[in-house]
Formats: sequence, C-alpha cells, structure tokens
Amino acid sequence: MSDDDQPAEDAPMDVEALAALHLMADKLAQAQGFSVTIRAGFDVVQDTGQKITFGERRQVTLSRPDRLRIEAEESDGKKTLVTYDGHAITVFDREDNVYGQVEKAGSVDDVIRYVVQDLDIRLPLALLLVTTLPEELDQRLEAIDYVERDMLTTVPTDHLAGRGADVDFEVWLDTGNTHLPQRLSITYKNEEGAPQYRAEFSDWKLNPDLSQVDLAFIPPDGAQRIPFLVRVRRQPEDQPPITGEAPANQAPPNAASSESGSLEGASK
Repeated sequence: MSDDDQPAEDAPMDVEALAALHLMADKLAQAQGFSVTIRAGFDVVQDTGQKITFGERRQVTLSRPDRLRIEAEESDGKKTLVTYDGHAITVFDREDNVYGQVEKAGSVDDVIRYVVQDLDIRLPLALLLVTTLPEELDQRLEAIDYVERDMLTTVPTDHLAGRGADVDFEVWLDTGNTHLPQRLSITYKNEEGAPQYRAEFSDWKLNPDLSQVDLAFIPPDGAQRIPFLVRVRRQPEDQPPITGEAPANQAPPNAASSESGSLEGASK
C-alpha cells in the first residue's frame, strides 16, 4: 500500500474500501437465507503470555425470518448443534446425547440479540446473521482502508483493513458478483495479549431452497432433555445492540450451561 493510498487523517474512510464493505453487508442483509462453512482458529492467551491456537468448524444455515442451524465441531472433536425454529432455541451435545431448550418467539434477528445480550452467550460472527448488518457496521467502524487486490486467495479478493474502538479487523471479499467474505481476521487490541480470531469461509450458498424440516431439531434416539440455565445480564445503555465477536482470549462456547453438566465447550 503506497503513501498515496493511505487515507487522510481527516478522512479515515477509504471510499473504495467502504463501498466494497457495504456491498458485502447489503448482500447478506437482504438475502432470504444462506449457508456457509466456516473454518476458524482463535488464540487463547496463557498465564505465561503465550498464545495457543484452537480451531473449530461451523456449518451455518440461515433461513429468514425465523430459522437457523449451526453445526459445530471443535479441534478436540467435540460436536454441538444449535437450532432455532421460530419458537425455541435448542442446544444439543452429541457426545453426551443431551439437549436443552429455551422458548423464544421472534425472528433470527431477535434471537441473536437475545442470545448475545440477554443470555450472555458468545456467538462467533453474530453480526453476519442479522438484517441490520450494514447499520451495525457503520455504528462500529472508525476507519477502513483498501489494502490490495489479493490474487493468492481461492478467488480474487479485495483485502480491506478496518478499525473499531475495541477491535482491528481485516476482511477479504470476493471481487465477483457475490462480494462475500472469503477470509476474516479480528484482533482484540484491548484484550491482554491482543489475541486474534481468524476465519475462512467456503461453500457459500445464497437463498438456498430450504424447508422447515431441513433446519428442525429432531432428538436422536436416547437423547435426554436437561434444564437450560443461563446467566441473564443487563445491557449497559451506552453499549451497541449487538456485541458481535467474543474476546478471543476465551474459547467461544457453543451453548449455555445446564444443571446436569455443561453444554458448552470446556474452557481452554
């Protein structure tokens, strides 16, 4: 990136970069649904200051207004499933064959806010799931710059670098008709050790043909329903309505805890 490409101090929003980001946000926000595979890695800062990287794979399927399914596998092999069917949120632990449910009517937007804000459950890349994505990004974005056209990614991408109050991020957007993210990295600059969350996206499908059965949770044989306990917190009045990513110095859990054990991944 040359000096001529650097944004001026009084105009930190690079016009080309901002336009590309808005194209991506509008595309996802206006879609009736999508599916995507996310291969992610996140740093966990140790007491010594060393960063240890853990991984996960998520298959996300969204059908608006009120269907969501997230299948997750962590690097230690633990598998969980989170679904929403317009009436209840279900979290299923495949290893222990147990599931918990909490009733919540509304849209996926409503449920994402409820899960992140009220239940205090960390949900990686939550902002990508809501129809207010363009507004949420504008609210948080303090600066953005166009880095380069990256030809080494799976498809040519626009490499952007942005800053917010709590995080710095980089995103690589498909330069084709979709403008969808192919890679993403988030640095939690205010967290001890400045840990990172990194994700690679593949198998994007916009507006797939989905039925309610495709996303419904059907308890497998022998599955036991257990109480679903959550920690309810009050949202500070000056905090944005969606917190988005969790601090990466903690392993992002997949669910809330229960009386009979834990439905979330073990702390790393």
